[in-house]
Amino acid sequence: MNRVATNSEAETAILLRMAESRTALLAANSTPPSVPAVLGQTRPPAVGLIASLADAPRVTLLLALCVGAIVLGPRRTIGIVSRSGITAWLGGTVRKVILRSV
Repeated sequence: MNRVATNSEAETAILLRMAESRTALLAANSTPPSVPAVLGQTRPPAVGLIASLADAPRVTLLLALCVGAIVLGPRRTIGIVSRSGITAWLGGTVRKVILRSV
């Protein structure tokens, strides 16, 4: 009889610990984490590259100048840049100055 009582006490203790750990696990899983979890990459690397170039217009401009110099040649690239690129850059700069002063 002593052994049966010991086994049932051990079983009760194990079941209580299991219930406590289950409650703690449910509580931990239901609360949002304090630090946001970093998930896997959601978009392909090419899209990330294009998005980063769109965020850095001067880097995009330099990349376009390099590609233009390789494909069209330096003389023709300088001519195109002087006609369109510098004009657009100056127009953007003037627009920013006007918006800041108003």
